[in-house]
Amino acid sequence: MLLLLLGTSSLGVVNAETSLNSKSLGVNQKTANCIGVVKDAAGETIIGASVVVKGTTNGTITGIDGDFSLPNVTVGSVIQISYVGYQTTEITWDGKPINVILKEDAQTLGEVVVTALGLKREEKALGYAVQKVSGTELSTIKTVDIATSLTGKVAGLNVQNSTEFNAAPTILVRGENPLIVVDGVPYSNISLRDIASDDVESIDVLKGATASALYGARGGSGVIMVTTKKNKKEGLDISVNSSTMFNAGYLAIPEAQHSYSSGTGGVYDSYDYVWGDKLDIGRTAVQYNPYTYEWEEAPLVSKGKDNFRNFLEQGMSTNNNISIGWKGEKGGFRTSLNHVYNKGQYPNEKLHKLTYTLNGNVKLGKWTLEGGAIWNKRFFSNNLGSGYGGGGYIYNLIVWTGANYDVRDFRNYWVKGQEGSKQNWLYSGYYDNPYFLAYECTNSNDYDKLNTYGYVKYDITPWLNISNRTGVDFYADRTQTKNPIGAINMYDKNGYYSISKGTGFSVNSDLILSANHTFGDFAVSGLFGGTMYYYYDDSLSSHTNNGLSVPGFYSLNASIDPVSSSASYKSKRVNSLYGNLSLSWRDLLYMDVTGRNDWSSTLPVETRSYFYPSVSASLIMSEFINLPQWITFWKLRGSWTVTKSDLDIFDTMQAYSVSNNVWDGLNTATYPTSLRSSTLKPVTSRSYEIGTEFNLWQNRLHFDVAFYNKLKYNLTRQATISSASGFSSTLINYDEEQLRRGVEIAVGADLIKSKDWNWSVNVNWARDRYFYHKVDPVYSTQNQWVQDGLRWDWISTNDWERDPNGNLILYNGLPRKSEYQSFVGYEYPDWIWGINSTLNYKNWTLYVAIDGRVGGVAYNQTEQAMWNSGSHPDSDTPERYEEVVNGNINYVAQGVKVISGSVEYDTDGNILSDTRVFAPNDVPVSYQEFIQTYQPWSGNAAFQNYRSTTFFKIRELSLTYTLPKLACDWVHVKGASVSFIGQNILLWAKEFKYADPDIQNDNLNSPSQRFLGFNVKIDF
Repeated sequence: MLLLLLGTSSLGVVNAETSLNSKSLGVNQKTANCIGVVKDAAGETIIGASVVVKGTTNGTITGIDGDFSLPNVTVGSVIQISYVGYQTTEITWDGKPINVILKEDAQTLGEVVVTALGLKREEKALGYAVQKVSGTELSTIKTVDIATSLTGKVAGLNVQNSTEFNAAPTILVRGENPLIVVDGVPYSNISLRDIASDDVESIDVLKGATASALYGARGGSGVIMVTTKKNKKEGLDISVNSSTMFNAGYLAIPEAQHSYSSGTGGVYDSYDYVWGDKLDIGRTAVQYNPYTYEWEEAPLVSKGKDNFRNFLEQGMSTNNNISIGWKGEKGGFRTSLNHVYNKGQYPNEKLHKLTYTLNGNVKLGKWTLEGGAIWNKRFFSNNLGSGYGGGGYIYNLIVWTGANYDVRDFRNYWVKGQEGSKQNWLYSGYYDNPYFLAYECTNSNDYDKLNTYGYVKYDITPWLNISNRTGVDFYADRTQTKNPIGAINMYDKNGYYSISKGTGFSVNSDLILSANHTFGDFAVSGLFGGTMYYYYDDSLSSHTNNGLSVPGFYSLNASIDPVSSSASYKSKRVNSLYGNLSLSWRDLLYMDVTGRNDWSSTLPVETRSYFYPSVSASLIMSEFINLPQWITFWKLRGSWTVTKSDLDIFDTMQAYSVSNNVWDGLNTATYPTSLRSSTLKPVTSRSYEIGTEFNLWQNRLHFDVAFYNKLKYNLTRQATISSASGFSSTLINYDEEQLRRGVEIAVGADLIKSKDWNWSVNVNWARDRYFYHKVDPVYSTQNQWVQDGLRWDWISTNDWERDPNGNLILYNGLPRKSEYQSFVGYEYPDWIWGINSTLNYKNWTLYVAIDGRVGGVAYNQTEQAMWNSGSHPDSDTPERYEEVVNGNINYVAQGVKVISGSVEYDTDGNILSDTRVFAPNDVPVSYQEFIQTYQPWSGNAAFQNYRSTTFFKIRELSLTYTLPKLACDWVHVKGASVSFIGQNILLWAKEFKYADPDIQNDNLNSPSQRFLGFNVKIDF
């Protein structure tokens, strides 16, 4: 920016591609300030480049605008400029401002990453693992949430994607929830879905606690650093980016049998279950006519065998962005408007998301000013319809109702003349008309969010500055829930209305004094600062009681009985002081030391203050020792830190709970039943990490390996205490310790690199494990799987009684559940992986992203629910036919029966003695009775329905054609491209058939959609 202030007419441009041995132009030998700007070949400023007077200790580094100032420089001195990934340049100073253009150096090419507090650092200087994703990787295949496009792109980043409408992906870094930081501000109220993909310059994932130590406890589980785009090039830039994708089939979708009707015991009824009569064999029954609203004798036929697919609608999403940027002599700005429209696969699912972004910066002498804002507005008409419950579409259409009706006949979901009070429907027990649910039983939401920040820096000297960065966010959220009179299995059969509103804000302000200087072979930089963090949330919720007095009038005033209301608020403040010291020697040895002290309002006064340090180091072995020529770069790194976490709000504060209209219209106030402790210590984590990174064959092949270890102690839990104290429990620190450790590997390769062809592949692999390091003999869970050294994420349930060979033991032909728990497996995957491939041929680019998870188990609720209700496709068996059509009960299950003897178990269910004698089972039973015993109600998970969540997906695909420069000039644009794009292309799952295991659980998951479409980009 200093370059712009001085004016290009006064600058002598030096290109590092040519000889830079400039000669003196007759300027007298005297000292003055040497000033200038350092840029790359694309004209973008370089931050953090080393500028030193050769042969002296007089040096500095470039600032945020690539500018530098060296005091007391003699005309004729040689100025040496260096930066990782670029060739070192030497210039003989002639007394004029310098404009330096550095050329990339293939021998040492590396990345600059954004670290804690928004500081940009050379990756080779870091002693911890950081992985970067460029914004260009996220701006072509655009759907609703940017997080989906991060899947498989970062080793150790586990993105679990949901198939539900408006459900954000779950993001885990090394198994834990990371902090989201945008432009250096750790907002309290922001997520990745609040950021438009076209506004992202880069995303840097700081994986360990050391990497994010300066953020304290909030960054203890890693940080995702989002840097938004700023206008870097001079002049005016206008960009338009539009993506549209449509549902093009399903990767996983539940299917139901269509041979048997609703009912039970082989008899049709319209009340419950799908164990009814045989369809399509000429039988009749009294059935409901949706056009006459009468019950009439009619054939039992499978006219609704495609009910669920017929109910689904064409899903689609559009993501459109326009941005305008300008940069002049003293500053610049960038603004963009993004609109996302998502039409869900169920009726009345429509999401609109608007994101407006504005940022700007200016350089005035020694002052640097910067600011920005992101405004989000999201609203949708209804997001109900998923999961196991009365409002679920799969629950109503697949699980609990049969193929004996056609759902399309019920589009007119009101009985004519009784609109608003009686739905047109054949079921009266538990299930509602799906169209009635979609359009009348709704949960709508409208929210606004504003995230703002301001940054000011003053350069006290060329090597010392003071800065302040303050971020403030606000949000307002409004949700309305409705169901009309006549609903069968929703909130209230007599009608229901609720409204909830939430507001809040947070403030995060940093004041930092920073310094940097070089002393010969040594470079020193450091900072000392303080942070004030505060957030406040306030919510209010009210709902009607016992129905609505006026059909269709959704208002609290329509409540038949007094409304129920609840209100809550919470606030928290953390004050912090911290410091950082960074040392380097000859650009080959680096060390960082940090310290932070927090004072938290949620801890007792006695333990409110707590300190945690960190240290990290890296050694560039390729600069330290002579290596074979094929090893271009080799680095060793290591780090260690301690992180402490405070408690939740009100964990140490006694507060009454107030309820209204509890008894005969009276209110109550209840004293808490949990005793608040004044001696609680903050939960503490000790982490260390070691790793190595090396490049081979002129950086054509890149490896990065990291091993991490994180120990948690001073954990808290509720403990039961004597009721004589007046309380039932208290929060304590207990002696259990938990250990997380893992390995991450990232490999990048330029397989082909020629004039017309380029092919690069990146592979990410990670393994994460969570263990009991130390078990508390009193307060830890008491069972055989909770022991020192065993995994923490175990799952157990009651298996069926079995003989020593694993056969089911049947009693009168039916299985019996064991009284003892059995080990099922581990919840978390054994490892996760991703492969990203980019193939370029001239103006064509083919991109493919594949990822998956291996291992881990989850309860497959969809399958068990369908088995129990009688709708599972595999329940259409000869035994069922024989029982329903011919009345023969002859199902003999595979298993054994006990002839004689007995068995004794210990407290864990291990056999102590067994004298039982077994024989093959030969007892016939009802097929329905056996299945409903072996596959009970889905709220009681059966052992056999825990399945492996191993899967892989072709996650993304794009084929892009970039218009040649000649064509762009002809249509007067700077650049343009058109792409065929796809997301969620193909799924292979080991044991999940009717649900997508990507989300790592199953609650009657909605169908997993394949999306195909196109993208168009134009730059003006």
